[in-house]
Amino acid sequence: TLFRSIRLNPDYPEAHNNLGSALAKAGRAPEAIAQFEAALWLEPEYTEARINLGSALVNLPGRLADAIAEYRAALKIDPNSAEAHNALGSALAQTPDRLADAIAEYEAALRLKPDYGEAHQNLGSALAEIPARVPEAMSEYEAALRIDPDSAEAHYNFGVALSKIDGRGPEAIAQFQAALRINPDYAEAHSNLGVVLSNAPGRLDRKSVV
Repeated sequence: TLFRSIRLNPDYPEAHNNLGSALAKAGRAPEAIAQFEAALWLEPEYTEARINLGSALVNLPGRLADAIAEYRAALKIDPNSAEAHNALGSALAQTPDRLADAIAEYEAALRLKPDYGEAHQNLGSALAEIPARVPEAMSEYEAALRIDPDSAEAHYNFGVALSKIDGRGPEAIAQFQAALRINPDYAEAHSNLGVVLSNAPGRLDRKSVV
């Protein structure tokens, strides 16, 4: 196991990083952070551990600035890390008045890695916050779905963008339904599908909600 690996070789930074990733997936953020910090104490220029530490910090109360610092540190080590640009963009998108900076980071990620579906999605969500750029947002969601047609999140986000445009309700419904076929437990997709259906003439039929 990962714990055994660290006991046998406590000076192995990759083992700390891997254990941190497993703990983060299990929702054990404080323990994950400790493991990422241990990896970085052993290898300060470990880009992946920097990004992982930032991602463990980003959703903790009061730690957004620390997460941004870790992503910036990762980019100082490796300016060509598409993952670090994307992660920094997501953190900046949560920061007041930093939407333009977030968009720039997503665009940087996509210049480095054009087939990065998550970055296309994130860029789409950022662009969708600007009414004049909603058409660009939809192009980004379409790009994400070409890369990963089974992304429930991309279908959902595309549906949200479409639902904000007059006359695009049927297309929004189709996107929410696609999201729910992939992930039937997607609560937000159920909720938004219900709203769009309730506003569609002749479609207020619970059997239509799938």
